Amino acid sequence: MNHGWVKLHRGLLDWEWYDDINTKVVFLHLLLVANHKDNQWRGISIKRGQRLTSIDKLSSEIGLSVSKIRTCLKKLISTNEIASRSHSQHTVFTVVNYDSYQGDDKQNDKPLANESQTNDKPLSTNKNYNNEKEDICKLIFDKWNELFEGKLSIPLKLNDKRRSAINGCIKEMKSTRFDFTLLQTWTEYFEHAEKSNFLMGENKDGWKMSFDFVITKSKLLKIVEGEYDN
Repeated sequence: MNHGWVKLHRGLLDWEWYDDINTKVVFLHLLLVANHKDNQWRGISIKRGQRLTSIDKLSSEIGLSVSKIRTCLKKLISTNEIASRSHSQHTVFTVVNYDSYQGDDKQNDKPLANESQTNDKPLSTNKNYNNEKEDICKLIFDKWNELFEGKLSIPLKLNDKRRSAINGCIKEMKSTRFDFTLLQTWTEYFEHAEKSNFLMGENKDGWKMSFDFVITKSKLLKIVEGEYDN
């Protein structure tokens, strides 16, 4: 059965995750199953280069455990190969430079759209999500939901108050060694906070951290400086 084709540049051989077999397989799988044209499913817009699925579904399709799939996705998101947006039951995964691989379904010998490919440099290594096409606040909001769904309270809406708090945190940390304009930094920050038993509910009141708590400037500094570490 002909499902079309995707382009792979030899620069993939120099890609930082190429020798990480599981991560490579997850990326190639998402590349192969991503939509080749815009679509709608139950009110959710699924654009070209995106795949609406779940971690469990990916685990079943690829044959890796859920925990391994999560680990691979974290790596791919950290280096901007993949972006994600969570919904109540599913997640929309985006192959960030999809057109570099798929073009317009008409095979040709032109170089990939990403300029780094013309020099056989690694694919998609730009870690900075804070540009005109990306909404860093939305990415941070979605990352929290992805990491803590089923573990902590999940905020329903990214409102102006939360955007202001996130931007305040970014400004607060600007003069430090932590670059909070990067989604990778926020991911590491959330994962660091998760290691605190106190923040995860092991306290006399059973209280657990929330999204609003960790995006408060004063709390962010305490978490980064290790005041809640066990």
